[in-house]
Amino acid sequence: MAQKQLIKTPWLIAGQFMNNIGMSFIWPLTTIYMHNVLGKSLTETGVVLMLNSVANVLASTIGGRIFDRGNPYHLLLMGIGLNGLANFALIFFHGWPWYPLLLVVTGFASGWLNTMFNALAASVPRDKVRRTFTLMYLAANLGVVFGTMLVGIVYSMGMQLLFSLTTSLFVIFLIIALFEYNVDSSNVTGVDPRQGQNVQLPRANFHIVWTFFISLFIIWLLYEQWVSNLSVYMTNLGMPLRNYSFLWTINAGLLVLIQSILSLLGDRIKNLYYQFFFGMLFVGLSFLSLVIAHDYPHFIFAMVLLTIGEATWSPAMPTLVSQLSPISAKGRYQGLVQAFCALGRSLGPLFGGVIIDNWSYKALFLLAFVVLLIVLAVNVGVVHLNHPRAVNYMKTDLKTNVSRETKQSEKMVSS
Repeated sequence: MAQKQLIKTPWLIAGQFMNNIGMSFIWPLTTIYMHNVLGKSLTETGVVLMLNSVANVLASTIGGRIFDRGNPYHLLLMGIGLNGLANFALIFFHGWPWYPLLLVVTGFASGWLNTMFNALAASVPRDKVRRTFTLMYLAANLGVVFGTMLVGIVYSMGMQLLFSLTTSLFVIFLIIALFEYNVDSSNVTGVDPRQGQNVQLPRANFHIVWTFFISLFIIWLLYEQWVSNLSVYMTNLGMPLRNYSFLWTINAGLLVLIQSILSLLGDRIKNLYYQFFFGMLFVGLSFLSLVIAHDYPHFIFAMVLLTIGEATWSPAMPTLVSQLSPISAKGRYQGLVQAFCALGRSLGPLFGGVIIDNWSYKALFLLAFVVLLIVLAVNVGVVHLNHPRAVNYMKTDLKTNVSRETKQSEKMVSS
């Protein structure tokens, strides 16, 4: 099969869309299925979901490192194949303990694939990286929207049909990957797979990137309160569960709208750091508005604030990390982006539960607002101090990047 020079952006977007449709079929039904059908406690269900997230973190970390040294084409096929096989097995084995075991496998495969896609997006021509990340984040959200819409219908028809559909989806995904993702690995990673195994960051880049990673963990730790604990809070106030569900319909619609606008604007937004700061501020304001929310319009307003923040900071983050990471280490650092996100998501429900049990929902919301303000201030300070000395690897050509990585190796701080 002939190799291509580069993966075309539309195929990256299509792959991201299909992967997220497949995974959104599984996540929404896990708690309901394990508790109502398999008869397991919410604690057992929570442990299974946590193990799924831990597998996701491990895959993101390991996959990112291997991406820079291996053949991205083979690694991507491996992730698609593993996900497809796990879903195929779930057609026949969706009882206890096979369902949770295979769910952990899908968590690993999902983290692996997300890292591969982010690393591939970071490796497109530098003038297209920013737009590519925005479009891929849009595709991921559309995949979640369509998957979540379909799962409610398909679930009522039986688990065998549901996992047959997800398996078919990954088979189609695999066929597309076989023909469209077969590119010369040196064109993707920028170096021979044997080179760049101990890549080091300039000190300024190191400080900014690791501040971002810790911030990602905190943001997702707090964002998960919307996903895991807000529904209980709203129902305690006497609102029906459908009101909470409709908030996520608003979220999905606004995400598509805002990210479509961002993709059209492209490079007209000159400073991505400001976009990231703007988004983080709005996520913080959404929690502040929850402190005083007592009726449904207030919750809608809070969701609008959250969505504006999410739609602006989320696509900015991987692009900024791509700017600050050497070409031969794109996979490693994009893998860490995914890993810190998954780690925050996995610990979010537990963190929120502890705060609520010992204090209150309002204490949780107020704490989230204050913490996000502090994180925002730290990010502004770190970027202000280090950005003038940071190396932007997207402003130099490939040969310059590889040469710079070699010459500066003794002056760098190992990440």
